[in-house]
Amino acid sequence: MKSRIAIILSILSIAGILFFTLRHGDSDVTRGWSYSLTSGDAALAELIQNLILFIPLGVSLTLARIWPARVVAIGALLSFTVEFLQQYIPGRDPSVGDIVSNTISTALGVFLVVAAPIWLWAPPRHSAWQARLAALIAVLVWYGTGAMLQQIFPPLPYHLVTTPDLANFGRYQGAVLKVTLGERSLEVRAVAAPAPYPPGRASPLVAVLDRNDERVLMLSVDGPDLTLRYDIRAVRWTLEQLDLRLRGGMKPVAPGDTFTAASSAANWFVATNYCLRVNSTQSCHLGYTIGDGWKLIFYPAGRPQWMLGLINTLWIAGCVIWVGYWAARGTEVSGGWLAMGLVIAGLLIVPLMTGLKATPVHEWIGALGGMAVGYWLPRVRELLARPVQ
Repeated sequence: MKSRIAIILSILSIAGILFFTLRHGDSDVTRGWSYSLTSGDAALAELIQNLILFIPLGVSLTLARIWPARVVAIGALLSFTVEFLQQYIPGRDPSVGDIVSNTISTALGVFLVVAAPIWLWAPPRHSAWQARLAALIAVLVWYGTGAMLQQIFPPLPYHLVTTPDLANFGRYQGAVLKVTLGERSLEVRAVAAPAPYPPGRASPLVAVLDRNDERVLMLSVDGPDLTLRYDIRAVRWTLEQLDLRLRGGMKPVAPGDTFTAASSAANWFVATNYCLRVNSTQSCHLGYTIGDGWKLIFYPAGRPQWMLGLINTLWIAGCVIWVGYWAARGTEVSGGWLAMGLVIAGLLIVPLMTGLKATPVHEWIGALGGMAVGYWLPRVRELLARPVQ
């Protein structure tokens, strides 16, 4: 039974790899091989994506009782096949570095299973310490999220460009009539594009660039939304860049209409009170939360708010599930409670320390639910292990 489940998980893992790696990319250009380990504006994010993508393959194939060396070979062969096919798929980037990282991540999956008696089934006397360590790692991940999302300001001077033609962005087909740049505000008077929405990707109305033509601030139209991007530390680390959105802000604007788009902040240094406006439609208190950390690795821009909120909840739950698991396995009750208390303190204090928005209710539910699920996992295993009477 267990082997059959592992085989099903292996098939699902391979299907997921093929789905995410053999899709059409962001452009219509086919590219040749890259021989660097990482490259591009989001190199670190893509490296982490590759590492995460193949770990389940290594885990599931090892659970299916395939010899570890063969599992790693299967991961390497699958990765090579995917990268070879990407030569013919527009917008994809075949890379030797991807093959290396995918093979390493398959080996990591194998290691997680082989080393399970050490880290997963550790003696109960060690579990309290593991729970505290898991809680500390979760809080550090949340703190790192806040640090990466803090706005940074390159050296002056800056210059302003209307409807810029930037790589990986669309070119706005409307006309910008006037731009007013204040100390903590940006307002654009523009004529809407002939088509209702720019196709496919965010199209900047205006961009504030530094002396090296790097983006400091950018106000864009993305389908029915108005978006704001500003320079964050994550960009320097080649992680993904997030945006703030006024969802549906452009819907009342018809093709050819004159409209006003604006952004403002009570304090550019605190990412909890941004406002975006299109004519009379406005949304304030926009910002990021600790649950947005996963978006620094993979950001599906434009997806529905409910979907992003659900993933945020699951991300927070995944960060703390092992806190509950090891707290339940430990013999030292106070150590488990201390670990859970550290998680709760992190949810409260990290946003205050890093300028993020206060942790919302659904992320609290994710944290408490994740610890609860982890707490009951050992008991479920014990129930399953009991002989049937």
